Amino acid sequence: MAKSPKQPLFTYAKDWHNNACINGFHPEHWAYSEGYRQAAELLIAHVDATRSDQDTLVYPIVFLYRHHVELMLKRIISTALDLVERPERYKQKTDNHNLNTLWPMARSLVRDIDNTFPRDNYATLDAVVNAFIESDARATAFRYAQNRTGEPSLAGMQYINTRHFGEMMGKASYELDCMDSHLLYLRGLQNEQRADWGC
Repeated sequence: MAKSPKQPLFTYAKDWHNNACINGFHPEHWAYSEGYRQAAELLIAHVDATRSDQDTLVYPIVFLYRHHVELMLKRIISTALDLVERPERYKQKTDNHNLNTLWPMARSLVRDIDNTFPRDNYATLDAVVNAFIESDARATAFRYAQNRTGEPSLAGMQYINTRHFGEMMGKASYELDCMDSHLLYLRGLQNEQRADWGC
């Protein structure tokens, strides 16, 4: 039997509409977090439209949205550390998956930078992150059926309504976008000020 020619896994092809641009048009941090959010939304829409696959797609749906939140919090922290006075006060390990570390740090930084930023602007996000912390603090419960000790990852949980979950995540994602946009706006003002001062 003739050997088939070796083909690369990651490649460009003639059907241009299927060629995804990597390191291209969008800032990578945005493309990653937005990609996970969009993928979750597409899966939720599939479940709702077909009335099927909810029992298997629920795991990637929750994980994709959870990872979107994690990436956005890391982006917010990174931007905020450029803005805050004495950023060394906030130097913590941010290369982990623990929302119980990332969310309080992001929230504290935003309040430190602008204490007029309304708490109502992240009320849904606060509830969503707390629910994730309670069920999946380290981003493993929706990736693996069992934890390290061999116990079920989601013991005690019986149902997740994907439509309701998507609605809640949509609100939380919007709040993350608002927080992120506000910080980027402030950084733009800071850059203009530095340019005016010749810094």
